[in-house]
Amino acid sequence: MRAIKNWVLATFILTFLVIIAGGIVRTTQSGMGCPDWPRCFGKWIPPTNASELPVDFERYLSKQDIDHTFNVYHTWIEYFNRLFGVLLGVFAIIQVALLFRRKKEMKGAYQLAIAFLVTVILTGLFGALVVKLNLAHFSISVHLLFALILTQLQLALVLSLKNKMNTLIVPARVKTFLISLLALIIFQSVLGTMVRIYIDDISKHLDYQQRETWLVSSPVAFLIHRSFSWAVLLATLAFAWYCRRFSVIKNKVYLLTVILLLSMATGIILFYLDMPAVAQPIHLLLATLGITQVFNIMLQLRTKTSAE
Repeated sequence: MRAIKNWVLATFILTFLVIIAGGIVRTTQSGMGCPDWPRCFGKWIPPTNASELPVDFERYLSKQDIDHTFNVYHTWIEYFNRLFGVLLGVFAIIQVALLFRRKKEMKGAYQLAIAFLVTVILTGLFGALVVKLNLAHFSISVHLLFALILTQLQLALVLSLKNKMNTLIVPARVKTFLISLLALIIFQSVLGTMVRIYIDDISKHLDYQQRETWLVSSPVAFLIHRSFSWAVLLATLAFAWYCRRFSVIKNKVYLLTVILLLSMATGIILFYLDMPAVAQPIHLLLATLGITQVFNIMLQLRTKTSAE
């Protein structure tokens, strides 16, 4: 049983590594580094220099949105991103195999493992569509949504194996407050996606140079996103203050507060330090961690009944 729990936890961690890898692909503009799928320039192992390109390489390079020339840096960043995705698929298959022998006694966990594997497969297939659509804005957003669903499914599986689902008894008001906070965070994340779309367009127009000018115009979505972060922070601090009386969840809420503070800090860094590339995947990771921590708390809560 310990081996199963360790494998499930390792898969959970790997899911976040895949999200980080995807964030690095975005911030380095390497999304079309491999302009075909599932191969890369028609090869299973991509070229390391232009001399290794296939004879008809122009038809691949014409799909890129950067400079239409071979860039080994972009190619291998995207290739490693795909390898992480394949590795996650392997982990998901092994996870299902490990739980298959216990599917009768651990029906819920087994079903979650199946759902995770199916979502991994769908995420990979949708990744092919993202490439085919040349990184269309909507396709990128949906791809990120798949990643968020993966983290929540695996989180539920981790908690299920640890018998922590619905174990923390709190007043109904706590859960109501938490659901409201989740709605605020999701709305803030949607605004962040709109800002990312704007930045993608501006950065592409400027050939991914002059990062200090990307937010000079301050679009409406960004202004709302920046201002609304204070509403999210104040709501989180109020929730943390309210939960200080409930020892079963207060530390979890405090952790959520720290995550959201760090997320806000990286957003400030992005704006005032001219969009440093390293801060972009960190900002994405922290946003994902924030949503995951909210679900972590929600999945463990059980509201008080009259008998309790």
